Amino acid sequence: MRAVLLAALLALVLVPRARAAWLGRLDPRQLLGSWYILAVASGEKDFVVDKATKNIEGVTLTFTPQNTLKMLSSRNRLERCHLHAVELMKQNSRWVFGNPSLGVLEYRVLATNFRDYAIVLTQLELQDEAFSTVELYSRMELASQEAMGLFTKWSKGLGFSSQQRATLQKDLTCARKVFQFSGFWYIVAIASDTQGLLPARDKRKLGASLVKVHKMGQLRVVLVFNWSQGCKAHSLILRKDRKRAVFRNTLKGVAGFHVLISDYKDSVVYLRLGRAGQATKTLLLLSESSGRACGAESGGRAGIVPDTQTSGHTMGTHPSVQGASLWGLVVCRWPPSRCVLAQGLGRCSGLVLFS
Repeated sequence: MRAVLLAALLALVLVPRARAAWLGRLDPRQLLGSWYILAVASGEKDFVVDKATKNIEGVTLTFTPQNTLKMLSSRNRLERCHLHAVELMKQNSRWVFGNPSLGVLEYRVLATNFRDYAIVLTQLELQDEAFSTVELYSRMELASQEAMGLFTKWSKGLGFSSQQRATLQKDLTCARKVFQFSGFWYIVAIASDTQGLLPARDKRKLGASLVKVHKMGQLRVVLVFNWSQGCKAHSLILRKDRKRAVFRNTLKGVAGFHVLISDYKDSVVYLRLGRAGQATKTLLLLSESSGRACGAESGGRAGIVPDTQTSGHTMGTHPSVQGASLWGLVVCRWPPSRCVLAQGLGRCSGLVLFS
């Protein structure tokens, strides 16, 4: 396996200067967030035997306050999905990290389009076995032809045989264990029963939310968007209820923060602000994309259905909306049968879509 490591190093040395300069523009912050691992080339001794059973894996990258790169990954090991966290220190380049004490000699970006894919080389030394891997990171569940072509080119160029390469099985169960709900979200719509909460039409702008695990059983939540009084930011530590999947901080006036539904791309949050018995009720539609939303209301009952032709959402009088007996918000993923109705909100003052 030492030969594979040597080949990798030689290949990097021989990278054309133009490509090296191009990669030199990469800011590590462009790598942050959640990625699917769709293809792998590995020199690990058991990889050839196990590759047929490996499903798509996941990785989430964040920076710590100490400016180290924290990598939380969900990996297929011995027919089980394992969560693993490691912190990597910056090396002699802005886009090279490592932690030799943990067996990660080098973590390096070989190629990326700075948007939706990256080819990553990792050199490892674990339990006296030295090997390297090349992985295809993708923001989407399917890789583009450009990304797959670059993965094949790099893995072949670094000496990996066809038996040492694999496109992972299209099962996202393991990958999504690492994603959960943490990360950055756009606030693209809001519904509330509170009069005066919503901004005027000419002041409706996209909001933002940042959700991070603070410690076991606690979330750090930052919400930024235009209220009727203007743009405001709120940062809170919320604690999980012992029996229910609800987070709250009653001392700060948050009676409930409840994720009703999430497919890790779009999420609906039920937010209750105020004291018990007097809490206001608000629904937030969060999306990883800032795609423009558009539409209209129907008798106070609003339906949101992803438009298969655009990156935004289309509002309309969906049959599930017309049949709703209570005021509320119907959120659907295509096909229409996959719907969740958030009932019991009372008479909403309106659903606002931000542009």
